[in-house]
Amino acid sequence: MSKLKLLFLIFFFFNLNSCAYFEEEEDKILPGKRESIFSNEDELIVKTSKKITIDEPFSIYSWNQQYQNTRNHLFHFKSKPNLKLIKRIELGDLNFKNIEYIVSPVINGNVIFYSDNSFNIFAKNLTNGKTIWKIKLEKEKSENFSFIGGLSLDEKFLYVTTGLGNVYCIDILKAKIEWTKSFLIQFSRPPLAYENKLFVISDDNQTFALNKLNGETLWAHTGNIEEISIIGGSKPIIEENILIVTYSSGEIYALNDSDGSTIWFDNLSSHSFFVKSNVNDIQAPATIVKDNVYVPSFSEKLMVYDLKTGREKWNIKVSSINPLVISADTMFILDTSGKLLCLDKTNGKLLWAVQLKISNKGEEINWYGPLLSTNKLLVVNSKGLVLSLSPFTGRILSKTKFDEGILTNPFQVKENIFLISEEGTLFILG
Repeated sequence: MSKLKLLFLIFFFFNLNSCAYFEEEEDKILPGKRESIFSNEDELIVKTSKKITIDEPFSIYSWNQQYQNTRNHLFHFKSKPNLKLIKRIELGDLNFKNIEYIVSPVINGNVIFYSDNSFNIFAKNLTNGKTIWKIKLEKEKSENFSFIGGLSLDEKFLYVTTGLGNVYCIDILKAKIEWTKSFLIQFSRPPLAYENKLFVISDDNQTFALNKLNGETLWAHTGNIEEISIIGGSKPIIEENILIVTYSSGEIYALNDSDGSTIWFDNLSSHSFFVKSNVNDIQAPATIVKDNVYVPSFSEKLMVYDLKTGREKWNIKVSSINPLVISADTMFILDTSGKLLCLDKTNGKLLWAVQLKISNKGEEINWYGPLLSTNKLLVVNSKGLVLSLSPFTGRILSKTKFDEGILTNPFQVKENIFLISEEGTLFILG
């Protein structure tokens, strides 16, 4: 997503507390006028001759939470070598147009759970597109300006955070709200469910650990208040009972998940004396891979820490609000200028880069992704374009165009890829 688009999402806390298919190697020639997807003639930048390696693709059977798992680790997923559109399902009005924000759904088995613009939570069958149940969040509906922060599914319970400051636990088998917790502070991130706890981060930089069974507050942690931030963000992550939380102030905390005590701490704003932006927000998901914590930020820093000690291993100058993909010794990230980067995971050195087109005749183009799926690196944009690139070379394998702009990162369950448009259409590629 470009920095221009981000400026429209920035807000102040004191004011607001078409069948298509992919071919594996050949570029698909589209009908109509040909338009470049790159911003200049040098579409591919190669910085090294190092051989790029990625792990073998792995099958997953659910997308129960934002970025699939409790570590936010987007790895190499398994899909069909060639993808085609197999289904489209109308989900309804999902786009909170006043802030252009769509909450990412969660999927378990053959059921998708999502929220619409009228504060309804849905469970829908992916086979026939029929609604299984619908629950209206009455408190949110009564407000003139509010939104859903995010969803997380854990066993038979769906947890929901909202911009009105409520946390809901919904029994998906009984289709009823099990409990509600009100905080009177804004949540615009999804919760994290882990063992017997639910972790939520408020927009005024507080972390709360709740009892999953009844919503009781077990402990709380407070960071510095930041007046300027960006709506949305990533859930916290956890590994070996070390909870990593990031705040809009640029602060990164490793907390003991049992009592919220600090294990280690850093503040990216203290590293950023000469950055162009005065927004310290960490929108991109922090990611844990083995004993490393990777933290991309909007303030032109990608930091890598030792999980247990907080020792900085390396850092590079990258500004991003998109998720990392890490497989073997290779890392992929889409920065705020529309550049797709392939980096060496061990030191951050550039392997290749592709500069995607971020405007067309003055009209902004926003990119989402990437997703790595069976040797295809997928990125999508707000004009409905879906690109498949080689993770080894950055060259285009295929491209296809939908008639609706895509507004969320692509995600996957089993061998199917899911895309959601600004019109509320769920495209399923398989």
